[in-house]
Amino acid sequence: MRNLFRPFISLSDLASSALILLLLSFVFHLTHVLDRVDFWIFDIGQRVMTTSAPNDVVIVAVDQNSLSEIGRWPWTRNIHAQLIQRISAESPAVIGFDVIFAESEQGNPAADVALAAAMATSQRVVLPVLIEATRTNGQVVETLPLPMLAEHAADLGRVHAVLDRDGIARSVYLFEGVGLPYWQLFAQAVLNVSQQQPTKNQSTHSANQPTQHQFTLTRALQRQINFTGPPGHFARISYAQVLNGEYPQGLFHNKVVLVGATALGMNDWLTTPVSFSGQPMAGVEFHANVFTSLRAHTLIQTVPFWLSTVLIMCCAVMPLIWLPKQIPLIGFVTTLMFLMLIALMASLLPKLFNIWVPPAAGLAALILAYPIWSWRKLEAAHAYLDDELHYLQQHLLNLPTQPQLTPMEGYDTFDTRIAQVRNASEQLRFLQNNREETLAFISHDIRAPLAAALMVIEQSPPEAAKLHASLSRALDLAEDFLQTSRAEMMNNHQFNEIDLVGLVHQAIDDGYETAQRKNITLHRNLVDGVAWVNGNFGLLHRAIYNLISNAIKYSPSNTEVIITLKVYLVEQVVMLSVTDQGPGIEQSVQADVFKRFSRLKMHESSNDGTGLGLYFVKTVIEKHLGSIALESVADSGATFRLQLPMIGFQTHQD
Repeated sequence: MRNLFRPFISLSDLASSALILLLLSFVFHLTHVLDRVDFWIFDIGQRVMTTSAPNDVVIVAVDQNSLSEIGRWPWTRNIHAQLIQRISAESPAVIGFDVIFAESEQGNPAADVALAAAMATSQRVVLPVLIEATRTNGQVVETLPLPMLAEHAADLGRVHAVLDRDGIARSVYLFEGVGLPYWQLFAQAVLNVSQQQPTKNQSTHSANQPTQHQFTLTRALQRQINFTGPPGHFARISYAQVLNGEYPQGLFHNKVVLVGATALGMNDWLTTPVSFSGQPMAGVEFHANVFTSLRAHTLIQTVPFWLSTVLIMCCAVMPLIWLPKQIPLIGFVTTLMFLMLIALMASLLPKLFNIWVPPAAGLAALILAYPIWSWRKLEAAHAYLDDELHYLQQHLLNLPTQPQLTPMEGYDTFDTRIAQVRNASEQLRFLQNNREETLAFISHDIRAPLAAALMVIEQSPPEAAKLHASLSRALDLAEDFLQTSRAEMMNNHQFNEIDLVGLVHQAIDDGYETAQRKNITLHRNLVDGVAWVNGNFGLLHRAIYNLISNAIKYSPSNTEVIITLKVYLVEQVVMLSVTDQGPGIEQSVQADVFKRFSRLKMHESSNDGTGLGLYFVKTVIEKHLGSIALESVADSGATFRLQLPMIGFQTHQD
C-alpha cells in the first residue's frame, strides 16, 4: 500500500520545485531587481564582439590641441563657417555639427550671418536640438538652433542619450519631445541627409496628436545601441588641422563628417558599455555609433515583456529535466554549464541577431534550481525515512525508537534517521542469513528424509503404498518452494551464455515420458540454429519444463502440445510459445495465474499442484529481463508466450 503513494510523492517534488522556480523567476523579472546583472551581461557582449569602424565616417574633434591653438571655447562662429567651407569644398555626404547654437554671438552678429551663409552654400549641415531641464526636477524645454541657422540646416535632430540606473548610456529613443515625441535622433538626421531622404521629424509623429502635458517629456521606440568598438574606434582628425589644411586631399569626399567636442574639459562625455577602465566616450563618437547602427539596421530591440517572461520561465525549469535523472554531482555540473551557456547566448544575441532578452531573472532561478531541488528531495527523503522506519518498527521488534547517539549525533535529525536505517539494515541482513539457513534446512533436512521415505515405501508391502501420494506431494511442495526462493534471490551477475535452442530441446525430451503415458505428441517447431542468451541454465530449464509439463497435464489424451521457438534478429529477442489443447483458462482468472500459490481449477486434476509453478516461471523470466504472457479462451486451449533478450544467433549452416 505504501508503494502506491511514491509516484505521487515524486511528482509532487517535481511540481513543487517547478512552481517555486517559476514564481521566483517571474518576481525577479517583474520587479527588475536584477537589472544591473542584465546590464553587465549586455556589456560583456558589446565588449567581446567589436567590429571595424566604417571607413566613410570621420570625426572632426574639438580636442585639446585645437583649444590650445585656437583659444578658449566658445569660438567665434566665423571659425565654424571656415570649417564648413573647407569640408564642403570636398563634397562630403553630410556634415553633422554636434555644437549647440542656441543664442546669438555676443558683440558679433556678423559671425552668425557668416555661419548661416556657409550652411546655405553647403546644404549638407545637420544641427542638433537639445532637450534639457531648466533646473533639477524642473521644467523640460527644447533648445533649438538660432532661427537663421535652423532655416539653412539640411535637417535637425535631437542629441540625447538614455542613462540606465547604473549611469551608463546603452540606448536611445528614436523619437522624443516635449508634449509629443516629435524630434528624431541627431544620428537619424545625419543619415537622412547622407542618403538624401526626407526628415522624419514630422513624417512619423503628427504635431496634431493630443498631448499628456505640454511640459512632459514624451518618448517612443527605445532601442539599444550596437557599439562598433571602444572609445577612439572611429577615424578622427583635429579641428585645428582641418582649419590649417593639414590633411590629405579628398579626405572628406563623400564621407559622413561629424564635428564635436572630444576635449576632457568640455563635459560632453558618456560612459558606455565599451568604456574600458572607466574611459568615457565623447558625445560625437556616441552619435557615430548610433549612426552606424541606424544605417546598418543593427539597433537592438528588447523582446516584448510577455515573450521574455515565457523564455525566462522556461529557462528556469529546464534543470528539472535532468536533475531527477542524474546523480547530484553530475546534476550540479550540468546545471552550472547550462547557466553559463544561457549567459553566453544572452550576451551574444544583441550582436548576432539585434535582439535583447534580459536573462538575469532566469539565471537567478538556475542558480537556485539545484538548492531548491535538493531541498525538496531532502524533504521527501525525510518523509520516506519516517515512513519506512515506522513500518520497520512495526515488523522488526528489535529496532529501537531512538538509537543510542552522542549529543552531537543527536543534533542532526537526518543522521539519526540514517542510524536507524543502518540498524534496520543489519537486522535485515540477519534475517536474510536466517532465510538462507531455512532454505538449506528445507533442501537437506526435509527433502532428504522425504526422498528416503519414498524409496523405502516403494520397496515395502502394498499396504505402505498409501503413504506414497502424501509423501510425494510434500516432497514436491518442498522442491517448488526451494526453487522459487532460489529464483527470487537469483543474481544476474552470475549468468552465463546459454544455447536456448538446445535447452528447449532438453526440456522437451524431459517431458517425453509423461506425454507418452497420455499418448500426447510433443510437436517441435524450433528455429534451426543456436540462439545465445545470458542466464541460469538450471532455472531456465525448470521454467520451460514447467510450461511443457503443465501443457501435458491439462491436455486431453491423444492430442498434441506445440512448442515454437522463433528468433527476431532486428529486435534481438527470442520468442518461445507453448500451446496445448486443454480446457483453456477463463478470462476472469487469467490475471491471477502468475500469482504465488494460485491454482487453476479448470478440472479435478488441477487441485494437486503447489500453486508455485507459474509464479516460478514468471519470476525466472523477469529475472532474465524477459516477459511472459497468456493467451487463452475457455474450451479452446492455452498458449504461454515468453520473450527473452538475445545476445547472438548463429545458424547451423554458418
